[in-house]
Amino acid sequence: MCQHQLLMVAHKLWVFVLSFFCLGTPFAVQGEEFQGIPLPENSSIVLAVAAEGVQIYETKRNATGAYEWAFKAPEAELKSLTGEVLGKHYAGPSWSLNDGSQLVGTLPPVKAVSAPEAGNIPWLLVAPKTKSEVGLLSKADFVVRIATAGGVAPTEPPKSPTDIARVNYRAIYLFLRKQ
Repeated sequence: MCQHQLLMVAHKLWVFVLSFFCLGTPFAVQGEEFQGIPLPENSSIVLAVAAEGVQIYETKRNATGAYEWAFKAPEAELKSLTGEVLGKHYAGPSWSLNDGSQLVGTLPPVKAVSAPEAGNIPWLLVAPKTKSEVGLLSKADFVVRIATAGGVAPTEPPKSPTDIARVNYRAIYLFLRKQ
């Protein structure tokens, strides 16, 4: 299968997964979990988006003085089921939407589990540290990152202190509201 065909299959899978989540909105969660990420009880989906972008890694020295990759920030577009860009995801971790709403998450996350497939960044449950008082993200009490693809730091260590790696990734972000 050529790369173009693989991208088309991946795109169709994203549409299917987002359809599953979006068409069921709002739905109540009763202590369910996704692959080890516990979803808060009595919550509903405020928004489900697909993120496409990069995970940015910078060079740092480890305890032995060798260079290694350190996570710096994400940089991604948040897209609707139809592919419309609704906002962005960036350092903080932060999410902002075109309606002007913004949410900054806490670190470390409430929960992090390895992605089901190796080579993909972890799945997360994040609580907000701050959020807008108006707009769609003002309604979110949690952010869940699932269905990740890619984004893991390169296996080859950096060669200089100024090296930066931008690794492509995709994920689905669910913004949940406690009922």
